[in-house]
Amino acid sequence: MLLPRFRPSACFSLKDTVFLFTASVSPKRYSCYLGEFDSPKGCDTGIKVYNSSVNKKVPLVIKYKGIATWYMCGPTVYDDTHIGHACCYTKFDIIRRILERVFDIKVLLLMGITDVDDKIIKKAQESGLSISEVARKYELDFFQGMAAMRVRPPSAVTRVTENIPHIISFCEKLIEKDFAYVTSEGNVYFKVCKGVSAKVLNELSEETEISVDPLKKDRRDFALWKVAKEDEPYWLSPWGKGRPGWHIECSVMASKIFGSHLDLHSGGYDLLFPHHSNEKSQSEAFHGCSQWGNYWMHSGLLQVGNKVKMSKSIKNTVSIKEFLKEHSTNDFRILCLQSPYRKNILYCPETIAGAKGLFQKFHNFINEMELYSNGELPLPLFDEDKLLSRLQSTEEQVTSLLADDFNTSQALLCLTNLVDFVNENLQSSNPSPLFENGVTAVSACASFIDRMLEAFGVNIMCKKKLSKGFVHFMDAVNEFRSKIRLLALHQIEIGEGSSPAEYIENIYISFKRRINIIEDIEELPTNVSVIIQAIDLAYKQSFKFCSTIKSSNVGNAKSKERAKLLTFCDELRSSIAKQGVAIKDRKGSSTWCLNL
Repeated sequence: MLLPRFRPSACFSLKDTVFLFTASVSPKRYSCYLGEFDSPKGCDTGIKVYNSSVNKKVPLVIKYKGIATWYMCGPTVYDDTHIGHACCYTKFDIIRRILERVFDIKVLLLMGITDVDDKIIKKAQESGLSISEVARKYELDFFQGMAAMRVRPPSAVTRVTENIPHIISFCEKLIEKDFAYVTSEGNVYFKVCKGVSAKVLNELSEETEISVDPLKKDRRDFALWKVAKEDEPYWLSPWGKGRPGWHIECSVMASKIFGSHLDLHSGGYDLLFPHHSNEKSQSEAFHGCSQWGNYWMHSGLLQVGNKVKMSKSIKNTVSIKEFLKEHSTNDFRILCLQSPYRKNILYCPETIAGAKGLFQKFHNFINEMELYSNGELPLPLFDEDKLLSRLQSTEEQVTSLLADDFNTSQALLCLTNLVDFVNENLQSSNPSPLFENGVTAVSACASFIDRMLEAFGVNIMCKKKLSKGFVHFMDAVNEFRSKIRLLALHQIEIGEGSSPAEYIENIYISFKRRINIIEDIEELPTNVSVIIQAIDLAYKQSFKFCSTIKSSNVGNAKSKERAKLLTFCDELRSSIAKQGVAIKDRKGSSTWCLNL
């Protein structure tokens, strides 16, 4: 299902309603192409953000208190979505979540989709589909992929083909203001010499590859409107049949909604030049302002092999579907969190294993602390004030780090250190019969870490997030298995006059009664029926085995025979683990949690 068009908010002016250019650029000089930065008037958020306009961190000041306007370059939809795309959009999704969840700033995020392009045209010709069919197919694939990676959808989506009249009007105004001109063939070019600062012009002179169009007045001029070639889609314009250039698309789509002011503009570093530099120049020329977008944010790229960008053009991509066959969304998000969003990420077995291990650590900690909080494990004695003091300092550190250009890598390290600190204190203490002792501190630490990870988009499942029905069901499963295990270990008395087989039958009947009173059990996950089948098998095996034991005490049975009963328990645990639930045997009891 495609996302709806943006419905402009009343607080934004729509009176103000933006190029194509071939160039190569050294990454070290990227920052030069966006010119200078004037600190805007408005509400200081207390956050510092790295602004590509000036290649340094500056205070984030937004026009409207508690509301940030953000335009994000979306994909050109012509092929399957891969994790290189997911890397960029996951990084910005994390920033968006931080703004909203940590700093209480509502983000109005508009994404522009390029649904007509040379690559889309080529794909349509190869596949026999229409251009619109290709675009809609891969746009749907993109949003499905983003949803699978837990990237929240934008507030609204706008598409190039929905904005052609606005693009034509935009070009007309630039021509009228003498920032653009029409060639005899019907191409419309932006006058770089007039609409770009002298500093940027110098950079363009050094870095630009010369265009082949001899009708251009300056080799650095770039296309706003292109004459349609034979068999290409086109729209009628004052200059003939044609279609828009790439850069003007984003300028028009963003300006149509947000007008002459934009708080944030984002994309990958590969878009900084020429796309964003051209977009900025033409937008400011159109609006007659010196600073259309206040903050230009660029994410690092996902690299593979010898630090080469993951890209469709060089055919080194890993699709999202392929990735999720072996790894989880949480693994990938942790990978993105482990480095500053502006830095490239190397995707290889070592880096993904490191991310997976860190997520496992957080998962184990949250679920273990829940067992202490619920009284399922005895809580050791420890210095509660010491733990609460460490928690407070960690909270302050994390907030400060996130306000410093969204420094998730160091914030994640702070959370990891808190996990280690809590575990060290618990392991160095003695179990206390007073369960209440220290529960507040343990629960507070676990809650903070879980809350911060959720703010980053990392989802750790624990019992409190599950339905009551499923928790009751798994408690019954765990109790049934635990009683068989304790019987085999001779750690439970079955009472005089009762045989082991009768005991097995009684706990099985008790299990059935418990699950029969669970409300809406048919609405529980589909793996419930598989687990029940495993329980039935374990019961039959255990009952048959215990029927061969004459003594009422299984402990009197031979060790080999008792080991067989334990084998049934292990097989049941393995069957349950395949359904996503891990059972851990402890001294005198067993506990369960969702598996990774």
